[in-house]
Amino acid sequence: MIETLRACTRDVFGTMVGTSLAEGTPIDGDALRPQSNVVGQIGFGGSRSGLVVFYATFAGAGSITRALLGMDADADPSKPEVADAIGEITNMIAGSFRTRMATDGDAWAISIPTVTMGSDFYMTPLTDGRRTMLPFRMGEHEIFVELVITTRVRRA
Repeated sequence: MIETLRACTRDVFGTMVGTSLAEGTPIDGDALRPQSNVVGQIGFGGSRSGLVVFYATFAGAGSITRALLGMDADADPSKPEVADAIGEITNMIAGSFRTRMATDGDAWAISIPTVTMGSDFYMTPLTDGRRTMLPFRMGEHEIFVELVITTRVRRA
């Protein structure tokens, strides 16, 4: 599943953002808490369920937004434009992931994207399961895609 998500991320960035990504080594667990100001998240369900989470800084998200919207390199995208762009990138990555994972006939569904913007924060799902962070470098910007495979809901 990790390699599938990695390939989906590479393909989306190559096609939609027009850039290649340098890949880092996947990190299991929650040891890495990326510096991020913009986080896109999509839930999925099928034979497995979980989340695809996309992390970027404001600068990285701005660069992605300019590429997606065909803006000049020195343009300053608005917060709504950035939120829409990161929601769309997250949706494309998760949608591609869902399509590839459903090739065995299993019906997979995904939620609509949720985008959170603010000061350095980290998404923590209230489930037990496996978390794997995929680090990438897009030019001078680090971006991260996390795969969370859920097993059960935590009880208080």
